[in-house]
Amino acid sequence: MHSYPEAAVTYADFRSWIWSCGITSDSRGLVCEPKASSESEMEIQARWFGGEFGRSFTGTDGEKIEIVQFGHWNRAAGPDFTECAVRIDGELKSGPIELDLDVRDWESHGHGNNPAFESTVLHVFTDGPSLNRFYTRSLAHRKIVQVQLPQYAWSQGPPDFLPEAFPGRCVAPLASMNDDEVASLLLSASQYRLHQKTVRLEVMSDSTHPEQALFQGLAEALGFRSNKTAMAVLAQRCPIRELRKMDSIEREARLFGAAGFLDREIFETKAQQESRRYLRELWDRWWKIRGTVEPSGKRAIPWSFSGNRPLNHPQRRVGALAALVEQWPSLRPLWESPVNNLEKHVNNFVKNLAHPFWIHHYTLQARPSDRPLRLIGQDRLRDMLGNVVFPGAIGRNESIWDEFLTLRKVDSNQKLRRASLRLFGPDRERQKLFTSYYHQQQGLLQIYQDFCLEDLSECSHCPFPEQLRQWQHNASRSKSAG
Repeated sequence: MHSYPEAAVTYADFRSWIWSCGITSDSRGLVCEPKASSESEMEIQARWFGGEFGRSFTGTDGEKIEIVQFGHWNRAAGPDFTECAVRIDGELKSGPIELDLDVRDWESHGHGNNPAFESTVLHVFTDGPSLNRFYTRSLAHRKIVQVQLPQYAWSQGPPDFLPEAFPGRCVAPLASMNDDEVASLLLSASQYRLHQKTVRLEVMSDSTHPEQALFQGLAEALGFRSNKTAMAVLAQRCPIRELRKMDSIEREARLFGAAGFLDREIFETKAQQESRRYLRELWDRWWKIRGTVEPSGKRAIPWSFSGNRPLNHPQRRVGALAALVEQWPSLRPLWESPVNNLEKHVNNFVKNLAHPFWIHHYTLQARPSDRPLRLIGQDRLRDMLGNVVFPGAIGRNESIWDEFLTLRKVDSNQKLRRASLRLFGPDRERQKLFTSYYHQQQGLLQIYQDFCLEDLSECSHCPFPEQLRQWQHNASRSKSAG
């Protein structure tokens, strides 16, 4: 079960088989079906612009569509993406692309009567009316080609909103499985999750550029859960190839300005003297480029400041991203060529990562810290390894799967605690045993995502518990055969 990607295939088959035979009706006659996506419009737009959906699509009228150029993310009013190039049934067309959660948003947002949307070449959406077709038209009543995105492409984990956890019906069958059988289940689910991340990075690389895919992935890992999308958008609005052409202070001005952290108000606060010097350096570069970079209020990046540790303040995350770009030539080989002991190499890189301002400050206006502050902590390091570096490297070297299995756990969080309680109930020993390594935590999250979060019956009609006996039977048979 340790080989890659055979364990992932085993879990994928098990997962598909459960849902194909396990969707049932409850006592009220309601069918328990997977939940709809809860992503925000900006999250979908970030995934689109990052290339996660690929470049080739079929329009709602059967058109063969290829995105030749994703264009630019519009920073002002008007269509979401401008200067795009789209090949529709072999004909190359240029113009804006608009992306909405619901196809009807085109009219409800007033785009159909807005001259700024007249030249739109493509309307992308995720949802629409179930019975009637909705057509997208311009001010001149020109029909605009539509593309509906797949609902669950490259899912990246449980959504931020999670129902209250309670011990699930799978506690009993899991308790009847020995440790090896449970370990095989978590290992397979983890390998499936890792493989999905590899596929996502490969699609992004093909759609944009391998270096940009790596850059966005690392930015997302730095943002953690609360600011993952915000950091992804920042990486898209400040492409790595453009940043690498700038000197250090210009690069930081671009990042902090695009993030929305440089404005007049910041100078009117009681920032310390050292902070004022740094801010002045940034501002001296920022005012020259802000007219072409700064987004309008509507398109400002939505940062989350609540619930974060001081070391994880969004401004420190942007500072860490700037430091990563500064040392990019040392990081890039880890992505491009296999190395022995990948975790050690990345750990040494992170330990040596420094910034004259950010190793002593929590925010742009905070007092200096009495002690040096690491730009990237141990948990962020392991998430960078688990979510970006290993998924990227394993696509070229499958043998590092065994190295991935030795990666230690990250600190528990709300999602992991809920997943552990749902699957293992109050059994603290098993919770501890099966969350000691990163891959075990990832396996738990994958199972919780695939079944607990897809079930609408509060566990009572989820097909997973009954089918665990089949996994147990297959695991025992494989062990006997071995």
